[in-house]
Amino acid sequence: MRVLEVFDSLQGEGVWAGVAMTFVRFAGCNASDLRLGCLAWCDTPQSWRADGGVETDSAQIVERVLRGGLGRVCLTGGEPLLQGEHLARLIERLQDAGVLVHVETNGTLPPPGATRPDWVTVSPKPPDYVIVGGLCGMVDELKVVVDQDFQVAWVEALAAEHPSAAVCLQPEASRLAETGKVAADAVLAHPGWRLSIQLHRVLGIP
Repeated sequence: MRVLEVFDSLQGEGVWAGVAMTFVRFAGCNASDLRLGCLAWCDTPQSWRADGGVETDSAQIVERVLRGGLGRVCLTGGEPLLQGEHLARLIERLQDAGVLVHVETNGTLPPPGATRPDWVTVSPKPPDYVIVGGLCGMVDELKVVVDQDFQVAWVEALAAEHPSAAVCLQPEASRLAETGKVAADAVLAHPGWRLSIQLHRVLGIP
């Protein structure tokens, strides 16, 4: 697996914002191939290249996560599901070691293997906000970035398709005054939804 970085921090986004966990960021993303709209505002462009980072096996990753001692890990990217069966085996090894495993995905790829992470955050991307059928019943959190083209009806449709998922709206940071108001208004109109401000940006932490 190509690993770009491993670090301990606080989750900065979504339902688990403020909770300490270890982050494993994998190299490689399919957003460019799929022409997803997130390329205009992605805050981790260094993760796009599949040949980035360092080749790392699952035993090394598990050892580093356990050394951090936080008991919870977030597997992110890029797009972590591009790691395929290697990711499935890593999740299994982490869970066997007593670590709670979060996975963040753009929702365009089916989950590898039968191993179920403890928490699945799907952040569907414009223009079509597609979530593949293989993720049906596995989505714990829908995290939608509010950009200049945002339409609340898209999120309503996603929420209807995944009724058990928490819905978090995250204002796109480069236009925060504008996107923040749009997101706040949408949450006020949908009291079950949440506003997600990028906490790590506010605190200046990784």
